Amino acid sequence: MQHVISVPLDPRLAEFIGKKGSEDSITFYNRKVDDSTIVALAPSSEDKFYAAAESMLISSQIVISTAALDKLFGEVLVAASLLDRHVIITTDNNIDQYLKGIEIKGHEFADRKDVLEKILSFRPKYDAGGQVRVDIDKSFPVRGLGTVALGIVTKGTIKQHQELYHSSGKRITVRSMQSQDVDVTSALPGTRIGIVPKGIEHDEIEKGDLFTEAQHDKKSTARVRIARSSGINPEKIEVGRYYDLISNFSYSRSKVEEISGDELALRFDRSTALLPGDELLLMRDKAPRIFASGRVL
Repeated sequence: MQHVISVPLDPRLAEFIGKKGSEDSITFYNRKVDDSTIVALAPSSEDKFYAAAESMLISSQIVISTAALDKLFGEVLVAASLLDRHVIITTDNNIDQYLKGIEIKGHEFADRKDVLEKILSFRPKYDAGGQVRVDIDKSFPVRGLGTVALGIVTKGTIKQHQELYHSSGKRITVRSMQSQDVDVTSALPGTRIGIVPKGIEHDEIEKGDLFTEAQHDKKSTARVRIARSSGINPEKIEVGRYYDLISNFSYSRSKVEEISGDELALRFDRSTALLPGDELLLMRDKAPRIFASGRVL
């Protein structure tokens, strides 16, 4: 079983869950337990709060530490309430006052020593039979191999020698793959994967790009539907306002160009790899910064 989890607070908790791996705006922590693999994502810096949103969107579980009951904790709690995720909250401190007025579906409490057991007991629902999709977070050159792209398989079962499309429209071939430092010939959803692709250079791949079976294009505009908005310091969305849109590893500044009920037409500062149905979070400058969730139409 593959477990992709978000640890948006407390690096010490992430280090307890897994061994530190690759690091950029998000640090990955990995752990193998019997037949299960845990990949924990934690923001590398509080300065880039969008990394916390990225980690929560790509994950099936969110583990929230109550070690520090500060402003950042409150913001993460609000963000978690906007997503349908299994949420584990540590019992370092009592947070009854924070939960007043915030509804977090499917949450449970756990002592730190029991967090691993709680993570492993949850059974995420993955689409292993659908078309392959890999969300890329990093790409770099390796001598003797060429381009290496790191990402998470979010749909389908990727196989060695499979042909896929990159967000640029280029057709690539999966030359080889590794997961947890082991060569693999296939990988299920939820797998942290390193792919050696043929047909593309590392500097053509950006964070947030996709490898998919069906051809897709980056978008400079998109229509989205807002599903939930925070009741805490509510936002009046107006034409002409700018917000940050986050969807898995994609992040872009966006301008509201049209409003029709709960639907928004957005224009991005830079082209972004989004597909219909992708879940998103909207972020503003004032707290709580993450104030709404929705999907791409």
